[in-house]
Amino acid sequence: MNHYRQLIDVFAPRLVFILILLVTAVTVSSGFAASPPRMRPYTGIGLVLFSQTENAGQDMQLPLYEEPGLSRIGMLNSSRLPGNEWVFGALDAAPPLIVSARRGDWLRVYYDDAGREAWIEPRSKGRFQSWEQFMKLQTGHLLPGLQPQYYRLQQQPDGKPLATLTPKQVVKLLKVENAWGMVVLGQAQIGWLRWRDDDGRLLLGFSQ
Repeated sequence: MNHYRQLIDVFAPRLVFILILLVTAVTVSSGFAASPPRMRPYTGIGLVLFSQTENAGQDMQLPLYEEPGLSRIGMLNSSRLPGNEWVFGALDAAPPLIVSARRGDWLRVYYDDAGREAWIEPRSKGRFQSWEQFMKLQTGHLLPGLQPQYYRLQQQPDGKPLATLTPKQVVKLLKVENAWGMVVLGQAQIGWLRWRDDDGRLLLGFSQ
């Protein structure tokens, strides 16, 4: 009996130490494996869409200003645009930039992933579109990782739920009313869903 107790006294601390190491290793590996959720962009008032010809074979450049035509702060470079391809899909031209304000031909845009803003004058290199104009030309799908209520297709805004959608289901926008969009699902089912959340962040992804 004393012999067994001596063995336990010798090996028990080592077993505890090994178990601690295993638990730590599993925790660390899980932390590295789990990628943080992507930050959905703010919707602003619309988009600036760049022409394909301007981006073909060369890097598009536009001056960035603190105010329209005043205090130039840098250059907008198409190779360093915000990484919103996961929202807008693969495009032949540069990815759209989201516009937060407009003064005549001048547009204030979110020009990097940190959400910093500056004014540009696209001229022939791009054109402004409202979200409603843009979305009516696209098919859309709800982005992954949203709160459950945003996946509900409803009879009307804040009305009776009709179905629960998944990010793989494609919808076609018919019209927009504030944060809600009337969509058609498949060939027949029509309902309403949110296209932006209460913070003004986008809930939909798009494809041509």
